[in-house]
Parts: sequence; structure tokens; C-alpha cells
Amino acid sequence: MLPERDAVQMLLEEQDESEEGAITPEPFPQDHVLLITGGTRGLGALCARHFVRHYGVKRLVLTGREELPPRETWDNFLADDTPLGQKIQALRELEAQGVQVQVLALRLSERSDVRRELNNIKRTLGPIGGVLHCAGLTDVTTLAFIRKTDAEIQEVLEPKIAGLNTLYDELCGESLKFLVLFSSVSAIIPSLSAGQGDYAMANAYMDYFAESVRHAVPIVSIQWPNWKEAGMGEVTNPVYKESGLLSISNAEGLQLLDSIIKRKQSPVILPARVDRSKWYPERLMWRSLRQADEGNKSIRQSEVSADSDKAVTPGQIGACLGLAQTETWLLGMFAEELRIDPSHLAMDEPFQEYGVDSIILAQLLQRINRKIAANLDPSILYEYPTIQQFASWLTESYPAALNLIAEESAAKRPQMKERELAERVIPEQSSNPTNKDAQDLLPSPARSEDIAIVGLSCRFAGAETLEAYWKLLSEGQSAIRSVPPERWGHPASFYAGVLDGVSQFDPAFFLIPEEDAKAMDPQALIALEECLKLWHQAGYTLEEMKGKAVGVYLGGRSHHKPGEESLLEARNPIVAVGQNYLAANLSQFFDLRGPSVVLDTACSSAIVGLNMAMQALRSGDIESAVVGGISLLETDAVHRLFQQRGILSEAPSFHVFDERADGVVLGEGVGMVLLKTVDHALKDGDTIYAVVKAVALNNDGRTAGPATPNLQAQKDVMQAALAKGGKRPEEISYIEANGSGSTVTDLLELKAIQSVYRTDNTAPLGLGSVKPNIGHPLCAEGIASLIKVVLMLKHRQLVPFLSGEREMTHFDSKAAGFSFYHELIEWPSPAPIAAINCFADGGTNAHVIVESWQSYEDQVVKRRPLPAPELNKRLFPRRDTESMIAKPKVQSLPEGVVNIWNAYEVEV
Repeated sequence: MLPERDAVQMLLEEQDESEEGAITPEPFPQDHVLLITGGTRGLGALCARHFVRHYGVKRLVLTGREELPPRETWDNFLADDTPLGQKIQALRELEAQGVQVQVLALRLSERSDVRRELNNIKRTLGPIGGVLHCAGLTDVTTLAFIRKTDAEIQEVLEPKIAGLNTLYDELCGESLKFLVLFSSVSAIIPSLSAGQGDYAMANAYMDYFAESVRHAVPIVSIQWPNWKEAGMGEVTNPVYKESGLLSISNAEGLQLLDSIIKRKQSPVILPARVDRSKWYPERLMWRSLRQADEGNKSIRQSEVSADSDKAVTPGQIGACLGLAQTETWLLGMFAEELRIDPSHLAMDEPFQEYGVDSIILAQLLQRINRKIAANLDPSILYEYPTIQQFASWLTESYPAALNLIAEESAAKRPQMKERELAERVIPEQSSNPTNKDAQDLLPSPARSEDIAIVGLSCRFAGAETLEAYWKLLSEGQSAIRSVPPERWGHPASFYAGVLDGVSQFDPAFFLIPEEDAKAMDPQALIALEECLKLWHQAGYTLEEMKGKAVGVYLGGRSHHKPGEESLLEARNPIVAVGQNYLAANLSQFFDLRGPSVVLDTACSSAIVGLNMAMQALRSGDIESAVVGGISLLETDAVHRLFQQRGILSEAPSFHVFDERADGVVLGEGVGMVLLKTVDHALKDGDTIYAVVKAVALNNDGRTAGPATPNLQAQKDVMQAALAKGGKRPEEISYIEANGSGSTVTDLLELKAIQSVYRTDNTAPLGLGSVKPNIGHPLCAEGIASLIKVVLMLKHRQLVPFLSGEREMTHFDSKAAGFSFYHELIEWPSPAPIAAINCFADGGTNAHVIVESWQSYEDQVVKRRPLPAPELNKRLFPRRDTESMIAKPKVQSLPEGVVNIWNAYEVEV
């Protein structure tokens, strides 16, 4: 029968008879059949040879997943040094010893197939006298259990659970000498199951199954440690070595197997060769029981009380003990969840230093919520990312609940000496410095010359021109729609903000051979068109720009893979495969003499380019700069990737800072701005649309994952931008936010903005995001936001925000002083200043301060928009590129399989 709920598992050591002398196996009845599942390879094949040689088995049935070729063709494979050839050679060697061998390609979960084959065996070979159930699978590709699909888990569970159930039901009436199950130590030692939770679960099932039917059949489940010769490969990692277990050789393993079958002592056996200096079996199972609650505490109690001559009572310690108790409680909880000894955890070390990901943090938060009967903000463990910081916040926020927890465990917790407690309690440090504190840590940069935006051009979903983009934004429209079938050459069920006419181009105007145009990345062609529009919008002809020191800084990423036929026909194939040509084409055609750079920091790419351009302008390396971003969805690959990550919205609406947020809706587009220093722009008579005061960049550093935000890093980059721009937080009246469509990341962004911009003042602050209008245009996100803000500053109007209507559960926007404007309104400030927040996968954060331009009385404007040349655009289908190949869709992740963006929603 199964162990009772409160029964405590333990390991009891027994002496192995095989150590005292050789084991003589009992002969196997020659008229009976030995059935070995998984018998064509590994341990199963090893056992087949062993039982033929030492037990006298003459009738052998081996099952496996692989169907062998017809027996009459086996001789053709004997000379092959391949897995198949080795299998066939081993079978021939068995037959050469006078053994009748039958090999079945059989899925053990298919009950009708198993029943049919077993009846056939009994009819043709004889009764089944023994079973070695060696079949098993592991999944070495998807290690995180939370990210495994149902199908992947079932594949691992099937042979050891469904397969065992089938075998037992069909054979329990047979006169079996033994039914041996090949289990694993991973079923009993949790630290050895890391990355193989499904495999450990399957083996644990076999152990409990053996216990439950021990009186019905002669069954034993053997929790094998690592075999260093046969099996699934030797394990040499430090965790296995620290357990005290040693790998066993084939000879040792078979000797142990003989001993277990002969002795018939227990339904579950762990045969171990151990290093006595590291072997502590009483500790191995702690993390599957109540080790932090009982085992660790009893050890600590003995250590503390051994020399305790002066214990301190709760009344003497007061509030300090509350903090210390909370830290200790959290320490034990984190140690359990991370499977790390508590002594190896530091109170002031960020969680990510221990390999914590969002799944583990979500599980911890669920446990904490249950203990304190609360529903904590899912971003709180990112806001207070150490045990010390989180314990301090928890003690202040939930003192009553923590007192109850302390009272419940007071009898179990050892008392501390006053000196020890004083050493444990570290003075609380603020994890939320004021703007002034943070700015004091920043260098005081010398005032640098401001950068003028003197030209703009863009093409986004629903907006082919700059004027159309302003109309889309000011009227509060969304251009998100179903991706049309003709876009990717096959029907798709995805939504996006897509461009029209991306395969149309005029190669003659840009002096590009048609053969090259057919092979080139369409992003490169669209970038040329947009730069042409930019010059004319800024009031310049192409002749005026030739030979000038103009730098090109383009945020972008190329997934383009031209077909072999296109490359062979191209005159200059390098322009079709070199990502640098996204920018270099502009310098080449327009004859620009500054550097041409392609940057890829994901969503913040264009802003990183903006920062580089500003540095080059201020140093005098260049006289003007083209800064932009571009992104096209050439195939549905990005949609499938975002769907696999579990962050793709299935709805045609993109919600941010809203209770309805359920993921990302992708978009595409291109945008560019022309930059000069203000002095240079005034001298040239340019129209100045806005002034960039400062750009600040940083990175999240090590976090729980490449897409996991870092609250402090976001606050730091905002504070750095304010300091570099010489602005006070209350002077900023609007922020174009990043907005991710994920509750956790949106919450963290709102908290960072509130902490930096509105902690010490009550000035109104408008928030918005362009993503609900055009989708998330990836590498073009930063430039889409910048152009939107510049247009709003130029028109002195704030455009409608298409989300933020349903208040988020864990954030009060009104209390924070934030406003989401859902109608077009006049900018409330007479001298508008805005900020742009942008962060990206990979952790590169960017923050920009942009100010409206106040014209001088004597300013002379000579440059105004010119009409752009008419292009003779025609269709250039890329007939042999991967962009036209229909690819299968990835199915939605099963319920419960999540990632960093929505881990807080998991029911653990």
C-alpha cells in the first residue's frame, strides 16, 4: 500500500551479500520466457547477455522503440559500425548461444498491441517467467520543467507509468519469478532530479507502484545510481559527487542486480557504492520532505544551543527580532526552492546571482501569499531583489501576519544569543533612493550643446507618410489587423501592424541592378526610400548632401536569407547578405562621408544610435546625422518565436498599463530623423522641430533572464538622463513609455517612473505609448516613439492613448499622479518637455529628454519641406527566398507553461 500522508521516508542501510562473496543466481526455467523492455540497447541489452550467460535463459523477448529491418536482411548490417549494426550483431551473438530471440518494436502504452504480442509469445515460445522493465526516456533538450510541453512530459512518463500499468495488468496472473523495475536515484534524491523533473516523477511512480503491489507479485523497483559504462551516460557533475554516490561499473551493477533478485528483501532498493566521507543518507531526502522546517532547524538548534549561556527573549529584542525572524523564514523558503544549502545564501545578494528565474520567483510569491493571506504585487521581488531588502519591506508592510507566523513557529525555532543576533541584523539600507541621492552619485557633466532635430520621415502601419502618421495618432486610430495571406505567401492567423507594398521598388532611381534588388533585404530598399524622403522633408536636395560629413546610424536586424538562384544572378551579392549594407547603402547612394553603422540592441536600437550620433556631432566628427530604425516581418518566424515564448497576444488589440494586457502585437515600419547641433542648424537656416537635451543608456546586467527587467537599472537610466539634461523631474509633463503588454514589466516600468518623476512632487504627468496604434515595431520602436513625441511637441498637443482604461490590480495610476489621455488635448505646459523610455530584450535601457523648440526673434528659416521625387515603383517578388516559404505554425503553449512575461499568473 502507498505510504500514509504523514509517513516519513527514510533510507535504511543493509549489508550487500555480494560484498561477502560471489552470488550464484538461481537457474531460470528453460521453458519460460524472459521479457526485457528496452532490451535492444543500453542496460537492457547488457542484462540480456548477462541472463543468458549466468541464468541459462534460452527464450528471450526484447522490446524497443526502433523497428529493426527484416531478419533475412540482418547479415547486411553486421559489418556496419552503427547503432543499428551493433544491435543486430548483439542479437546474432545471443542466437549463436542457442537462444531463441524475438525482437518487438512495441509502444508499451498501446494496451491492445501489448496484449496481442504477449499472447503470441505465450503461444509460440512459452509462458513468461520473468520481466526486466528497463525501458525509459529522458528529455535533455528542455530542462526547465515549467517550460516543457504536455507532449514532451508525456513522452518521458509513458514507458515507466502507462507502460508499467499495461505490463502489470497483462502479466499479474503469470507465475513470474521476478518483476524488476529499473528506477533511478533521481526519484528519491531531489538534488539529482534538477532538469529532469519528469524523469524523476516517472521513476518515483514505479517505486510507489512496487510498494503497492508487493504482496501480489515478486516485484522490486531498483533506484539505480549512475552506470559509468552502460545506461544513459556517466554523470560527473558536482551535485552527484557531493551526494557521496559513486558511479558503478557494469560488473558491479550486474552483481548488485543478482543480489537483489536472490534476496527478495524489499520492494524498493537503492544499491549504492559510496564515498563514506561524503555519504550522509539522512540528509539526501531533506528537500523532498520538511528539511528546512525540521532537519535544518534541529541542526541549527544543536549548533546554537551547544554554547548558549544567555538567550534573548522576544521582548528584549523587539522589532529587530521581527526582521531577523522574517529573514530566517525567507532564507529557509528560498533555500528550499533553489535547492541550495541555507549557509550558501547571502542576505544581501541579488536573487539572480543564484540562478533564479521568474518561474521560481512566481512560486515563491505564491507560497508567501498563502502564508500571509495576501495578494502581493507580482513585481515586488524585482523591486526588492535581495532577502534583506524584501524582508525589510515585508516586515514594514505586513507586521501582523508575520507576527502570527513567528508565534506558530516559536516553539520550533532555537533562541539566539544577543551577540549572534546583533551580527545577523544588518542595518536596513534604502532600496529606493531619492532623485537627489541618486544624482549625487552621478558625475556632474559639463553642459553640452543641445542637438536639433531638423528633419523627420517615417512609414508605419496605416501611415505611409509623416503627415499620415500624425493623422493616425491624433485621431486615435489603430492600424493593427490580420496579416493578409499575400504578405507571407500563405494564410496566417496572426495580427500585426504591417506595411503595404513592401515588395515594390524603383531600382533604376537608386542605381541598383534589378538582379541585385531581387536578392536584397527589402529593409535595405525601404531604408533608401525613406532616407530620400528625409532629405526633402528637411528641405535639402540630393546634390546639396553629396560629399558631406553625414553619419548614418540605423537600428535594425536582418533575417534575410536570399535563395541561391538570386545570389548567383546578382551582380553584387555582398549587398544582399551583409547586414551592414542596411546603412552602408545610404552612404553609398547619397555619397555621405560620415560613418555608416547598423546597431542591434533590439527595441532600444534606434535610441542607442541617437546617442552615438549626438556624441559624434558634439565632438565635431560629423556635421549632421541620419538616425533611424527599421523592422520588417519578412516571414511569420518572429510571430512563432513570440508565441513559443508565450508573450504573443492572440487579440487584435495591444493593451499596455491596462488590466487587459495579454501580450505583444507585433508591428513593422521605418523612421528617420536628421540631426545637427543647434548652432549648426541655426547657421544653416533649418527648421528645428524639437531639441534633444540628453540620452542616457545602461543595461540591466544579470537578472533572472534575458528579458527580465531590472527596476533599479530603469530608475538609474532615468535619473542619469535628467542629470545630463539639467532637468528636474517636475519639469517633464509627458513620458512616452515603453509599455510591454505584460503585467509584471508594465508594473515595474510604472513604479520606476513614479519613483523618479513623481515621488517628491504632484505635478501632472501624462503617460502614453505608440504600440496600441501600430503594434510593436521591434528595432524601429525607439524611432517610432521619438517621432511621435517630436510631432506632439511641434503641434503642442497630446494624442489619445488607446489603452490604460482599466486600472491595473496592483497599481493606482491616479494616486501616482499619472494621466492617460484618451482624447486629443492641448499640451498643458507652455514650454513642453517630454521623456521617452525604451528598454529591450538583452537589457539595454534608454531614456531620452526632448524639449520643444522656442524660436528666436531673429531666427532665419531657409529650409522647409520640398516635394520628393516620383518613384517608378514596381513589384519585385523574391521567388526563391525563405520569405515565401510557408512554415508550420507552433501550437500555443499548454496551460501552465509560461515565461518571464507572465509567470506571476501561474497557479503553483
